[in-house]
Formats: sequence, structure tokens, C-alpha cells
Amino acid sequence: MITICVASGKGGAGKTSIAAALAAMARPTCVFADCDVDAANGAIALGAATTAREPYFAGPGFMINSEICTGCGLCEASCRFAAIRSEGDPPRFMIVSELCERCGACYERCPIKAVVTYEKTAGELFVSTTRLGIAIVHAELVPGEDTSGKLVRKVRERAQAIAGEHATIIVDAPPGIGCPVIASISGCDLIIVVVEASASGIRDAERLAKLIVSMGRRTIAIINKAGLNPDMDARARDMLKAMGIPLAGEMPFHPSLRSAEESGETWMTVDSVARHSVASALRAIQGLIDSIGDGSRVAAIEEEKP
Repeated sequence: MITICVASGKGGAGKTSIAAALAAMARPTCVFADCDVDAANGAIALGAATTAREPYFAGPGFMINSEICTGCGLCEASCRFAAIRSEGDPPRFMIVSELCERCGACYERCPIKAVVTYEKTAGELFVSTTRLGIAIVHAELVPGEDTSGKLVRKVRERAQAIAGEHATIIVDAPPGIGCPVIASISGCDLIIVVVEASASGIRDAERLAKLIVSMGRRTIAIINKAGLNPDMDARARDMLKAMGIPLAGEMPFHPSLRSAEESGETWMTVDSVARHSVASALRAIQGLIDSIGDGSRVAAIEEEKP
């Protein structure tokens, strides 16, 4: 089994599109793990249909038992997140779950134990099939929840359970450098950094690259949306060279690639001249995957004639 993570420093860099194209090459011995649990789009890119779903529990939540609450207000006074509100006369207190940070101060302060705990649902985990014949594991975190790193780990664990011994797991990481990104990258055999050829894209990719280098992960990069500004393309190359990250290839900003996404295709299943750039970059990645030497391969593709 080999695990490849596709990551980017910012949203909109093309990370999910590249991960989906890589999955299209790796089928059928591939499992796609969409770890962008705050805004998962892998299921859209791969045309997924859900076959199983389960709740994700993130630890205890708190609520006030109105039948025994005396309305003393100590819980409200103890909450520094303004998550406890009152209404009516005499006052009836309640906890606004979207604001509650689950610190437990109200639970400890209540003199009659009217504040009680319950198992809080913080999201859902899904297993789906795709039109490419590969499985995808993805999830949705409830807005406002701060346990995305734990949910990412759940997604990866489920993908590993589904994958066979010689399967390839494609991990679509969330953008940025936060805890869910670290949970996505940890333990992966190869990280693909997608660099958007723009000022913000290069800056954010550099921050991500520093994180990956500090974690000691094997890394290769792809520059996406190349050709719009030659100066930005050069800056992206210089940044990667300074970071010691090899460049697999550059993908152009091309209408056919956008059309492929809008029609529900991946970049590797659309008949397009721009597909050559995609194929070239992914072949370079294939060579690095083969060199890892665990017997896993990304299937070779037939490059079309322009």
C-alpha cells in the first residue's frame, strides 16, 4: 500500500482536480480519501454515489436540564464564550451549541448538576462509489466544530481499511497549514504540492512547503494555472528551487480543463490538448511512486497525439 497526498497552500489552486486526475490514472486499485472535511469536493469531481454513512462523534456536548434548573445564572456567568442564553421570567437558561466550546465551566459551576453531558454529533463520514469504479471516503464537519483533525484521521483510517495490500490511497488534503493538513500529510509516502502561479498562491505554497520539509516527507510539486503571467511562473519555479522541491511539471490555465470539471469529467478522461501537460506531470509523479519500491504502481496512460 502506498499513500499519496495532494496538498496546496490555498483554496482554488486545483488540488482536488489534480487528485482526481491521479485517481483516474491509479484505478481500479485506488481508494480516494477526501480529507478536506470542511469543504469536501472530491465526491463531486469523481461523480460519487453514497453507499454508507455514519455519524462522527467528537466528545461530550453540554445541555441544561430545564426541569431541575433553578435559574441561578451561575452557568451563564461562567461562560466566557457567551454560549449560554436566557429567556422568559423567571429566566430559562439554554446552551447555544454552535457557540459552545465544550470547556465544561458551566458543568463544574452548576450547584445542582442541571448541566448534563451528551454524546455530540460533530459530523458525518461517508463511503461512496464513483463512476471510475474506485471507492471514496469523505466527510462533512458540522459548521463551527473544531475537531477537523480527528475527523481527517477517521477518513484516513477508513480508507486504509478499504484499500487492499497493493492499493494506492490518494489523499486530498485541505488547503493551508493547520491541524487538518498535518493530519492529512502525516505518514504519507509522497506529498504533491500544488502551486498556483499567483502572488498569493506562491506565498501560501511556500508556507506549506516549509511545513512539509519540517516533517521530513518526500515531496514533489506541480505548478498549476501556468502561462497567465510568465513572471509568476518564474517566481514559482524559483521558490521551489530554493526549497529543494523538484518540479514534476506545469499545467496551463486552459478552458478545456475547466469544461471537464463542469461536465463531471476528470482532467485525465477529457479529450484535450491540455491533457498532455497533465499527463506529463503525472508521469513524473508515477516515476517517483515507482521508486518508493513497495510494488504499487500508478497505471501508465496512453498520451494522445496533439
